[in-house]
This record gives sequence, structure tokens and C-alpha cells, in this order.
Amino acid sequence: MTKRKRILLIIIGIVLIALLILSFYANSIIKNKIETLLKEKIPEHIELLYKDIAVQSLTGSISVKEPSIIIKVKDSEHIQTQLTMKKLVVGNVSYWDYLINDQIHIEKIEFKDLETIYFKNHLNKAKDASSSKKESKLLSSIKIDKLNIENASAIVYDGTKDSILVSLKNTTISIKDIVLDESSKSNLIPFNYKTINIAADSIFYKTSNYENINLNHLLFEDQTLTLHGFHYKNKYSKKEYESLLTIQRDYYDVTAEKLIINELALGKENDSVVFKTNLISIDKANAAIYRDKFEKKEDLRIKKLYSKVIRELPLKLTVDSVSVKNSSIEYSEKLLREYQAGLLTIKIIDAGITNVSNTYPSPERTVIIVDGIFMKNTPFTANWSFDINNNDDQFKFIGKVGKLELSDMDVFLTPLLNAEVKGEVIETNFTINGNFDQSVINISQEYKDVEVILLNKKKKKKKLLSTVANVVIHHNSGKKGTLFHNGTTQATRDHTKSFFNYLARNLINGVKVNFIKKNNYVKKEKIN
Repeated sequence: MTKRKRILLIIIGIVLIALLILSFYANSIIKNKIETLLKEKIPEHIELLYKDIAVQSLTGSISVKEPSIIIKVKDSEHIQTQLTMKKLVVGNVSYWDYLINDQIHIEKIEFKDLETIYFKNHLNKAKDASSSKKESKLLSSIKIDKLNIENASAIVYDGTKDSILVSLKNTTISIKDIVLDESSKSNLIPFNYKTINIAADSIFYKTSNYENINLNHLLFEDQTLTLHGFHYKNKYSKKEYESLLTIQRDYYDVTAEKLIINELALGKENDSVVFKTNLISIDKANAAIYRDKFEKKEDLRIKKLYSKVIRELPLKLTVDSVSVKNSSIEYSEKLLREYQAGLLTIKIIDAGITNVSNTYPSPERTVIIVDGIFMKNTPFTANWSFDINNNDDQFKFIGKVGKLELSDMDVFLTPLLNAEVKGEVIETNFTINGNFDQSVINISQEYKDVEVILLNKKKKKKKLLSTVANVVIHHNSGKKGTLFHNGTTQATRDHTKSFFNYLARNLINGVKVNFIKKNNYVKKEKIN
């Protein structure tokens, strides 16, 4: 080795040793500075504890072992937020960007085994506007290449008797290319980012004093939100629930195997939250709805039609389409103590909704099309449409129902009316045009051998009353396959009841006209 090379190696060695020594002292100095800063500058209502801080000045990395943060309500001993974690790593802080570009640039931030507890009822009653402005002025532009949260869990308490409002477990969050600056402060999420991926298990959300939502798994990836094992259910048994109520209210048990929201976009426009998606897909959903009307007062509040509900949402909603497949609905209603609830069932083979939105202008319409099975094996199709911008809440509902054995309706009619029906409705077509107050239904039916049987408490036929009832009804619509019974009538809406009560009132009035009053016979023709 030449003398020159030896000198060069010695110089390099000295420089490296000097750097290591300087780094050691720099690490110690920076660590002390950070500890002093944390001790002296953190507000009194925030308590920070940690086991150790490790600093690598050459790479600009900081690692905090087992940190915990307790944030209290100002001027109070009430805890608002509590965070604990196994480790916090801030990796590769760029000094160059800070010195030259006045930007804090961090390559990565990692939270490991983060546990968060938040008390929603322990909110600060007032905020110090001047201090918040001061703090915002001190913030520089911050860029974070990657933020990872691993194996996190969170609980939000609301301070009521059932105090857990939200909880989730085994949560992983990955966000890339985060930028916090003046332009991002007004965003719904107060920073800009390129991509965000979230996965979580065992999600719980208390939606009301009576119902909760549970999810087995949530995944948000590539702007697609997928929910597995959705369950919306009343937390009480039916008996307990009814003992708590003073007015009638539905009992819900709704499940969905999978719910997918594609191309989800959340944002903020002026002062409004924006929710956009091109498609929501729901597969294998089952809804069981029960109402006990025995000895319970009705809820007499005015009920909005769905057009008004969408129109008055507190956010800007744009859902291009909704798809529902392989699903079912069960509605049961109890009216008499001595009888079980009457039951209606619908199997949804395929359903689609377009333009669920309060951002589309007129004359764009929201359209719901359903293809399914009613009761045991009666096929039906429905086409329901409305313009949310129409302040009269005008709508159109077109339905076609196939062959219905009337005895299939006994599971609903007998418990509620103490009656049975026999016969067969071969086909039913109807069109309803209505608004918030009034509607007109045109209904056309072909039926045969219709008979009503009124029952006593022992479920035996009341012969005299049944005979009288059958005198006033048409038992057949006309010659088989050639004639329909056609009727047109009106319905007045009870504003204290739902749209589906309004729909049922139309159908009942139409059936009464067809079965009880004299009508002109018309040749069978398809209703478009």
C-alpha cells in the first residue's frame, strides 16, 4: 500500500470516528432537547409518559418506546383521550428540506400496537380561538411519505348507561404521500394524501338507544370499501323491547354477508360533506322487521316520503346505482294478544336502484326496480320512481304480480283479522300515481274461486257471517284467460305512516273495488 493511500485511509478513519463521536454526542444532545421540550412545552392538560427515547441523528430517526398520552379536559380531571402503544417510530427526517424549503419532510411514521380510548362526553366546552390561531401559524408544511398504524384498537365511550359508542380491533392503516399545509386545513380529513388503505376487525357501533351495528371485517383499499358480516340488530329481546316502549316502533334484525361501495369519495364542499360512489353492491342480505301494535300508541309524527328524505339530507349524496341480490325481507305484525304475529315474506332475486342522489337536477329520477318472489312462490316485479326535486313528492309505482294462492296469505291475515281466504289470483297489474297527500291506483286482476272464511276464537268457521261476507264479493273475475277485472280508485295518505303503509292502502282500496263493487270487464292486455 502506498503512503498516499495509507494517509487517505487514516483521514477517512479519523473522519468516520469523529462523525461517530459527534453522532453520539448529537444523539445525546437531541435526546435531551426532545425530553426537555416534551417536559416544558406540553400543555398542563396533556400528560406524556414513555420508557425510553432513541435518537439516530445521522438518519434523522426517533424511536419512542412504550409511549402513553393522556389528554384531559382543560381545567378538569376528566380524561378526554388516552393513547398507549408499544413503539412510535419517526424515520428519516430530512434536515435539508427543513433548512432549504421550510418543509418538515419525514420518510415514515409507525405506530405499533396503538390503543386509543376516547370519551365523547368529555369535550372541551369552549375553545381558545386565539391559541388555536397561534398554533396554526407555527405549523410549517409537513410531508410524510408513509404513515403506518399496526395492530391498533380503539374504543369511544359516550357516557351513557351503554357507554361504548364505537369499538374496533386488529386495525391496520397505511397512508402514503401525506401533505399538511394551509390548503389542506379545510378538507374533511385535514391533510392531502395519495393512497389510504384500512383494515379492521370486530367493529361495533351503537346507532341508537335500541340498535347496534356489528361488522366482522372492514377493508378499504383502492377507493373500495368492503364490509363483511354486517349485522344491524336490536340489543333487546322482543319482550324486553316492548316493555321499554310507550309508542309503536319496529324491531330490526338485518344482516348482509357482503356490502361493497365502489369508487368511494368523501370530501367537503363549502360547508357540506360530500359522499360519492358509482356503485353499492349488497349480497345475501336478510331483513326481519317486527312490530307489536297491541296496546301501544302510534307514533303520530309526520313521516317524510323517501324523495323528501333524500332531498333534505345534511350532506351532498351521489350514488349512481345500488345492486341487491339473493336477499329477503320478512315483515311480521302482532295485533291481538291471543294470536301470533302475521307474517309477510319477500325474496329479492335482483334489485337495482339508480340515481340515489340530491345533486342531480330535474328531470332526473330515482328509479327502484325489483324482481322477486312474494310469500311462497308468487313472482312479482316492481318499478318505483320519483324526482327528489319535486316538492310535491310525486311518484309512480308500477307492479305486476303472478299467480297467488290466496291460502298463502293466511299466515298474515289469520293472526291479524281472524279470517282465511281461498281461491287463486292468477295475475295482478297495477299503476299508482301519487304525491305526498293523494294517489290514484289503476288495478287489473284475473282471479277465480275466491272465498272469505271468518273464524271464531277457536279457529272455527263462522258460517252465517262467512256466508254474508261472500254474498258481496265477486268469486271470479270472468271467463278464464280472457277477462280481467279492472278498477280505478283513490287513496288518501295518513301522513303519520310510512310510504309502505301508503302503498298498502292503495292496494287494499284497489282490491276492494275489484272484488266488491261492480266493474266493467275488459279484455286481458299487458300494462306497460
